[in-house]
Amino acid sequence: MDRLHVSATSHWPNYLPEYVAREFGYYEAEGLDFSRSAPDDWTQVLTDLETGTANVVLGGLWVPAMYHGRGRGYRAFAQLNARNPKALVTREKVADFDWKNLEGKIVVAPGAGGTAPYVHTAGLMRKAGVDMSKVRWVRDLSGSMLTELFLGGMGDALVTDLVNAAYLEHRQQAFVAVRHDRAGGLMPNSVYYTTDEVLAREDRLIERFCRALQQSLDWLKAHDAAELTDLLAREWPGLDTKVLIGVVDDLRSSGIWDDLRISEDGYGEWMRILAEDGLIDAAPAYDDLVDSRPASAVTS
Repeated sequence: MDRLHVSATSHWPNYLPEYVAREFGYYEAEGLDFSRSAPDDWTQVLTDLETGTANVVLGGLWVPAMYHGRGRGYRAFAQLNARNPKALVTREKVADFDWKNLEGKIVVAPGAGGTAPYVHTAGLMRKAGVDMSKVRWVRDLSGSMLTELFLGGMGDALVTDLVNAAYLEHRQQAFVAVRHDRAGGLMPNSVYYTTDEVLAREDRLIERFCRALQQSLDWLKAHDAAELTDLLAREWPGLDTKVLIGVVDDLRSSGIWDDLRISEDGYGEWMRILAEDGLIDAAPAYDDLVDSRPASAVTS
């Protein structure tokens, strides 16, 4: 068995295929001794990769993009989330939401775990023609803190993930006004990245990892979330499993887990937004940031 450790930026249901592959023995079938960790400070994932504690990082593509040509060379090779599983929620239901509704409003966007909640939201707003000078932001704090503050009266809209959004709606505390996975289309939100040295291993470690993940994606396309009741209850005991089952089925139907390969169109749009917001000077060529071979080799 060959060791493969993933250091991830979170432990959350949108990463479900990774847990399904472990549950059904897909890693073992590829001769992989799989493990994962999710450090409290997400930047630890980079240290884990640099020190060899982890072979692979699971996180945002914006990290390899920002470091490209700036001191560290990371290469993405697969996507776990083909769309951004985020939503904008409001305290009251909004019919026929338009991004321009946010002009004159305060938007609360967490950022302690990464920049994507704000950057992608702002990018979609600019694309819709919103006058950004008329929008105020509260950002760069933890999601739990900003959610609590929003529920306590801060701001007019909150950017959150679809799992939390579903539970807020279930409790009638807030309501989804717009979903990023639908409004934003294809977007490689959560990707696996590593170093060229790991990608070049003769034992094809990364390709075998991708094969296990592809089996997991195939399983999720063919089976309802109710068949994962025990897994969901075990991994996220603090969440109401009945509600979570519905959330997972919604994610299945959204296309978030449709393709392990990083879409060139989705890549291009995300790089455009990152450049527009100043995180990168210009979009790196797809092949400079993505090694498409491992995922392509296992995708029919």
